[in-house]
Formats: sequence, C-alpha cells, structure tokens
Amino acid sequence: MVKNSEIIAVFNLRHSQSLIYSDYVKEYAGRYKIVDAAGGEEYASLILTADTMYLSSISSLTLKKRAETGLAGGAVYTNF
Repeated sequence: MVKNSEIIAVFNLRHSQSLIYSDYVKEYAGRYKIVDAAGGEEYASLILTADTMYLSSISSLTLKKRAETGLAGGAVYTNF
C-alpha cells in the first residue's frame, strides 16, 4: 500500500525513450527497497517514495488519472 502523500514521482517505463529503469533503477537500486507489484506482468511504471521503488503494471497515465479524479489526498493504492 502506498499513500499519495508518500509518492515522490511516477515514471513511465513503457515510453521508448525512457531510461529510468535501465539507468536510475540499476544505479540506485541499493538505496531503495524494490517492490515488484506487477504480478508477473510487464512493468509499465515506477513509483518512487523516499525509501522504496514500486514496479507496477499499471500505466503512469492511469495512476495520474486516479490521482486527479478525487482519489488524491489520503488515497491508498493497494493494487498497482
């Protein structure tokens, strides 16, 4: 579970020019706990908190829409 207030950034891993996973995750993986929340599916986004990287199968656009539709504030996402 992740509260909206804990999220620092959400990155799109499916964009053809995205180097987030290959560069940032590999370089800084030792600084963060990494949680595979994709349930065996392909990674679509990376959700970054102060101490954890969540790899999710839900697109960054979908996560953004959820935050904008009133789920912000105290929202808690359990199923990335």
